[in-house]
Amino acid sequence: KLDINELTKSILLDANTDILLMKGMFGRSSLVLTQNPDDFETVFRHEGTWPYRKGFELVHYYRTVHRKEYFGEVVGLLGSQHQDWGDMRSAVNPIIMHPKNVKLYLGSLDRINQQFIQRIKTIRNTETLEMPVDFKNEISAWALESVGMVALNCQLGLIDKTNAKGQRYFELLQEFLDFAVALEVNPSLWRKFKTPKLRAAMKSLDEGLEITDHFIKLGMQRIKQNSEGEKSVLEKLLAINPKYALVMALDMLAAGVDTTTSSFTAILLALSKHPEQQAKLRAEIRSILPQKDTPFTEASMRNLPYLRACIKESLRLYPLTLANLRTTRQELVLSGYTVPAETDVIMMHVNLWADAQHFSQPEQFIPERWLREQPATADGCPVATKSTHPFAYLPFGFGPRSCIGRRIAEMELEIGVARLLRNFQVEFNHPMDKPFIAYQLATPRIPLQFKLTDIKD
Repeated sequence: KLDINELTKSILLDANTDILLMKGMFGRSSLVLTQNPDDFETVFRHEGTWPYRKGFELVHYYRTVHRKEYFGEVVGLLGSQHQDWGDMRSAVNPIIMHPKNVKLYLGSLDRINQQFIQRIKTIRNTETLEMPVDFKNEISAWALESVGMVALNCQLGLIDKTNAKGQRYFELLQEFLDFAVALEVNPSLWRKFKTPKLRAAMKSLDEGLEITDHFIKLGMQRIKQNSEGEKSVLEKLLAINPKYALVMALDMLAAGVDTTTSSFTAILLALSKHPEQQAKLRAEIRSILPQKDTPFTEASMRNLPYLRACIKESLRLYPLTLANLRTTRQELVLSGYTVPAETDVIMMHVNLWADAQHFSQPEQFIPERWLREQPATADGCPVATKSTHPFAYLPFGFGPRSCIGRRIAEMELEIGVARLLRNFQVEFNHPMDKPFIAYQLATPRIPLQFKLTDIKD
């Protein structure tokens, strides 16, 4: 075993480098970067009951400093650590993660997607059948409308542009994401001084908090007026702690838009360039939606294995994030090096997902690799394979601090892709070199001018 400080490899990971030490600069702590899935397992298996993950500094500052009098001890999952995080995660996990609670919104999310289909037909160029250059904003509005239904139990009027407060919240959220890049990703002195951009970010978050509080109060009024039927996620959170309901709504709205927007874009780009797979997927969708307006049911949602395989493969081909981050809770040995406790470890999976040692034909979009019973080639070999290492592919993280919104996000994507493909043939006839740019998340960097041609039946 060697001490990690003896590691002096290149700053850039390559095929021959599993681990490296990046010395801290400008007041930042040093980082250990690894792309060895065995290291991933070691870190995750030793992260303890309350995993420590840095990030979301602006949110943490806002809730613990700028508006401490409002949030008190309830900081939320995005910005909290240790037992504060553990107590809240334990309280909300059974509500947010339970499949039964998520499926309560199957009908509501389907109606939102029907609205989205009509919106597409309205804004589509009548001659070229292409989407406008700002179609990313329309996808983001659909994503926020969808997660808002779960978080706030109401529609925000973003797709049909009928609610001024909802539209303003959408604008504020986009502002905040820009502030997060400027202050957290790019060099900034805000951690030492209250810079003008920090003050602007706090003002934006204040207005967003006011609007969220408005929608929560409306939700409480609806709950009092209609107490029959299965309780919504909002109602169950309110029963635990009203502040939990508001903070979880803020976290879900902040974390559930860019992630879903980029994931949905990745799926459409992949399918547009692979018409055979798109046709195969459409055939599966037709089997559960014989008519374009056939409603989704819990039973029909279980019969979409190829759709789920397409989602997994598109996320592999276009990773949403480059890595998972944890701060070690104890001394660990990673790739033969001793790493002390309280070290920030970045577990880089982006290269693994493009490595033929883990995924055969990694540059190809082959959803079949994810099917339990996949077709074989003429010599009897699988069409494509996926990694056998259980820690090589973790798009939603792992362990207690894995993505709490995973089930919601998966349902949004499944319904959204199924509805769109049941209505349209998807094409993309523009340059598609490096379609995403990596900030904290992969973000579309090209105009999303998809050509969406109506399916006749």
